[in-house]
Amino acid sequence: MAPVTSGLRRACTTLAAGLALAASALVSPPGAQAAGSADPGHPPHPLQSASTPYYVDCAAAANGDGSLAAPYNSLSAANAVTYGPGDRLYFKRGATCRGQLKPTGSGSAAAPVRVAPYGSGGARPVIEGGGTVYAAVHLLNVEQWEIRGLEVTNKGAMDAERNGILVELADHGTGTHYVLDDVYVHDVNGGHTKSSNGIQFRVSGTVTPTRFDDVLVENSEVYKVDREGLTTQSSWNCRAIYGCTSGPAWTASTRVVFRGNKIHDIGGDGMVVRATRDALVEHNEGYDIWMRSAGNNAGFWTINSDGTVFQYNEVHHVRRPGLNDGMAFDADFGTRGAVFQYNYSHDNEGGFLLLCGACGGGANTAGTVARYNLSVNDGSRILYAVGDAAAQMLNNTFYMGAGSTTAIVESSGGASTTLWSNNIIYNLGTGGYGGKPAEHTWRNNVMYGNHPASEPADPGKVTADPLLADPGSADPAGYKLKAGSPARGAGQVTTGSGGKDYFGGPAPVACRPDIGAHQASAFDDAACSGGTNLVANPGFETGSVAPWAPSGTVTADSANPHSGGYSLRVSGTPSTAEQKITVAPNTTYTLSGWGRVDAYDTQLAVGVKNFGGSETRIPAFSAFGWRTGSITFTTGATNTSATLYCYTRTGTGSGWCDDLRIVKQ
Repeated sequence: MAPVTSGLRRACTTLAAGLALAASALVSPPGAQAAGSADPGHPPHPLQSASTPYYVDCAAAANGDGSLAAPYNSLSAANAVTYGPGDRLYFKRGATCRGQLKPTGSGSAAAPVRVAPYGSGGARPVIEGGGTVYAAVHLLNVEQWEIRGLEVTNKGAMDAERNGILVELADHGTGTHYVLDDVYVHDVNGGHTKSSNGIQFRVSGTVTPTRFDDVLVENSEVYKVDREGLTTQSSWNCRAIYGCTSGPAWTASTRVVFRGNKIHDIGGDGMVVRATRDALVEHNEGYDIWMRSAGNNAGFWTINSDGTVFQYNEVHHVRRPGLNDGMAFDADFGTRGAVFQYNYSHDNEGGFLLLCGACGGGANTAGTVARYNLSVNDGSRILYAVGDAAAQMLNNTFYMGAGSTTAIVESSGGASTTLWSNNIIYNLGTGGYGGKPAEHTWRNNVMYGNHPASEPADPGKVTADPLLADPGSADPAGYKLKAGSPARGAGQVTTGSGGKDYFGGPAPVACRPDIGAHQASAFDDAACSGGTNLVANPGFETGSVAPWAPSGTVTADSANPHSGGYSLRVSGTPSTAEQKITVAPNTTYTLSGWGRVDAYDTQLAVGVKNFGGSETRIPAFSAFGWRTGSITFTTGATNTSATLYCYTRTGTGSGWCDDLRIVKQ
């Protein structure tokens, strides 16, 4: 592993140290009941007075009654207990238990069952499956469990389908509250199917709609496992909008958080999030991925999920021994509204990002946003575009050193409609802009170094040296902008910035940003947003649609507006509302606004036309929650009006628009 030089790695180290201290408090003194996670999404549980501690020391000569003085000495004895709210199961530090931990019974919301080490010394207690069990630790149809501080292995004489830790719900309904904290899973020689994992949260069965709610895996390490590292999986994954009508209907797991983990030496995929809504993957490090698998694999990715956020992760040295993948990140088929932000991707043989909406039959992917990421010396291609409706690549910095052959875009399969805005493409290699040019829109990017014939037109293009602090450095700080950089203040206004840059500094929402992942310039959003809004009734606070001209089913709706008391609802396809705006000739304006939808097959468009240039619109809204976006347009030499619109461009559901603005830039 390379020296820890990046700010991201230092942040992860600090986080891990704090979590380790929190975990140690759980088992001091042995038998004490302690508070749970302090994460805002996982509130702490109160102290409990009525609970039973059970102790296991597999090095003890005789089997006891489970007390501290006479602990159990086998997993079979521990498995014979039916655990209840507030119970605690302690394993002796330094002792190895062989076989399978498969307990029964559940905790409660106020008093989960907790598993942790006890005794002196720093050695972990070990659960060793030995390849003789399907999973060394198997939580099956239980709820409210927290496991901390264990070491888990499951290595057999030959490769076969097996797991380290498997948390499984089979025809169970909703299972709630699971914590894996500071666990070390290693040496699991699973088979080549994706049912072999270091850690997996699996939904199985076809009778009862089943999902997880409230899953936290943090401060843990997964090392030398096959095929996958840390994942979710579900048999309840069939979405009719993708042509799947014969299987269990899509039932998304919720409140899934993977945080502060190290995933390395993985045979196939590093981390995979499947069949979830609004999962959060942050502050993880993944490296040495796709080391042994014969199939396609990537670093950290999501599939058949909505609203997954990947942030503050470092993914590096994902191999590409063959086939198509090998990139750091992937929004795969059936994914809506995934966000990749503030990540550090480097030295990945397959590139930075895959958009794979056409990878799964009739499934598609929509609304992926990649913003304020840093990619250094990634191989093959920066973006592998295999299908996404309305993707956005915003304020990223991509560095390719001398000798690189990495392409900026490679395309295959379905259409990938993508906006590239405010990115630094620092290309000292020979790679060009391949793919399908008509699918990509370029606005205000720095394109420095190699200028191949395939370089796209960009009305705000900057070709001068962006003056990075230390380009080619392994330290992310080397990609900050120096004084005098032509990238400063040269970006296009976009309300999709997220409010901060890669380094944690503030990023503008209303002002012109710097180009790239570093916002070096000072700005005053209040002053920049002070321009006159040309849109009448922009937030629909009159309670009516007027002066918008409606067509189809269009109403002012008081349910869940973005702000104020109302928003505009357009239902069914096609339904639209339009407004004629007075503008000045030869003038650039910014259109911004908020949108959301209520159905997976529905996309909402906000755009402008009839202004003397090509019709343009904000990348389509396809998420259930409110999202924002913006676009600029320049009027023609004689045009004094433009038409603003909000409409449902696909689908059977409804879309909502709110807080729409057109201001002179």
